[in-house]
Amino acid sequence: MSILRGAVTPYPADVSIPAAFAAQVRTRPDAPAVVDGGHTLSYAELDTRSDRLARLLRGRGVRDGSRVGVLLERGHGQITALLAILKAGGAYVPVSPAYPRERQEHMLATAEAAVTVTAEELRQAERAGGATDAAEPPRPASGSRVPAYILFTSGSTGRPKGVVVEHRSVLRLVRDTDYADLGAGERIAQVADSSFDAFTFEVWGALLNGGTVVVIPTATVLTPGALAEALAKHRITCMFLTSALFTTVMADRPDSFAGLRTLLVGGDVLNVAAVRRLLDADPAARPARLVNGYGPTETTTFAVCGEVTALPADARSVPIGRPIANTDCYVLGEDLEPVAAGEPGELFIGGPGVARGYAGQPELTGERFLPDPYATEPGARMYRTGDLVRLLADGRLDFLGRADDQVKIRGYRVEPGEVEAALSLHPDVREVAVVADDSTGERRLVAHLAPAVPGETPTGLREFLAGRLPEWLIPSAFVVVPALPLTTSGKVDRAALPPAPADGEETAAVAPRTDLERELAAIAAELLGLASVGVTDDFFALGGHSLLAMRLLSRADAAFGVRVDLGEYLYDPTIERLAAEVAAGLAAAPAPDEVSP
Repeated sequence: MSILRGAVTPYPADVSIPAAFAAQVRTRPDAPAVVDGGHTLSYAELDTRSDRLARLLRGRGVRDGSRVGVLLERGHGQITALLAILKAGGAYVPVSPAYPRERQEHMLATAEAAVTVTAEELRQAERAGGATDAAEPPRPASGSRVPAYILFTSGSTGRPKGVVVEHRSVLRLVRDTDYADLGAGERIAQVADSSFDAFTFEVWGALLNGGTVVVIPTATVLTPGALAEALAKHRITCMFLTSALFTTVMADRPDSFAGLRTLLVGGDVLNVAAVRRLLDADPAARPARLVNGYGPTETTTFAVCGEVTALPADARSVPIGRPIANTDCYVLGEDLEPVAAGEPGELFIGGPGVARGYAGQPELTGERFLPDPYATEPGARMYRTGDLVRLLADGRLDFLGRADDQVKIRGYRVEPGEVEAALSLHPDVREVAVVADDSTGERRLVAHLAPAVPGETPTGLREFLAGRLPEWLIPSAFVVVPALPLTTSGKVDRAALPPAPADGEETAAVAPRTDLERELAAIAAELLGLASVGVTDDFFALGGHSLLAMRLLSRADAAFGVRVDLGEYLYDPTIERLAAEVAAGLAAAPAPDEVSP
């Protein structure tokens, strides 16, 4: 039968996150806990700073069970805030400062956050300084079955869903596990946004095992060559990357992960060619272990992992592996009975990694979190993933696709219905359907819409969505149709939707004027799958995204030896701007006779 059980390991199931952290403080107070640019906090310093903020939060009414918003950029201050909230008895609710205000407010309201931590609260806690250090330390959250955090994922109703995760689930993820060797010697790269559940692994995987969290700036992660330099400079031993970013790095800097002990990759289906390129590389230029990591937010980051050591010559996919320690997996049919080995079925996940449910959505919680008839623990529940898998002969699980319309875009889980709901609010849009498109080789969202006034084309769609949705939910292309095609049952016939145009928006393109612009435009056109690119065309309006932009800059660096920072390029994502930056870099480079021998 297709029932798989991970190894049973003696992780501290009855311990809270603050209590597990306190044990590390006692053992290695002077060891580095967080490295963030020019800031290095020891375990004792992080403990003291989080105590100060925890006292401030208790003074503002945070009690056991309180939900506390966190509106901070990634860094040592954000990590301090998360630990302080847990020490004060609360559960943290990370909200990206980059999200539109409407989305931020909805997330905080849904989570019932009574207090929100911003940079001002961090400053106030530090100003209090030693005046409060002599006070009694805040009492850590009692037990491990209370909420630790709420993370929001895309929701088909047009509103994000808040997943409530307990302390116990985090301990099960990072302590005494078997998919990665987490210990005091680990230096784990922190690259994920705090609203992405890989962040849970990065931070607590280090801090609850005596390791070091090393914060890598987003611009560094996405700037060609800079990631490899940062990983080497900071002696990173372990990191997680989304499948899309891994594929991009492997296309341009396949030696980036040399020196790592463990590279975990996931969030979407692994690219077979990218994996094969890593496996075929010289052992000195690749990580010691490549691990395929799978797991919904609702099961606390990872549920299934598998080390990838080889691929058959005819491989079309990379199996996701086996259940990690203290995790159960069931491949079930429509009757919720196990299917035969080798047969496709829906993946259900059980064990202590399963979240409590969705904040403020009891009906949806009841639909996705079901009583677990195969569990040994009374009252246990299993999570219905919506993913189709099959059990291979060697005991690994092979991912087959989604059972619903949910898709992954650059590692983010996307419900097209959420994007459709936002677009339907535009006054010039009558009806809309959003689908994932793979025709360019890079998965992207394409919105098909019928205008409110026949014959007129809605304008300002991208700007309209930018005020309501994060960047990764904004479609790369918009296709206007007189009406959406329907099936005989009256539903939108998504298979009959017209393809997105291959040449982007029909605008009067400005042709390249110099050899430099011509070469850069040719690179951009190749990456976007277009016949040509005008030098004033917006790269993102043509279907690009941050990972494609990263590849564009990497190719420019390889061709001209000039590195352009991604953050700078994003301000004006045109070939004209890129050519100007490259020309400036070439002009600033020393002449051959000025270079020391």
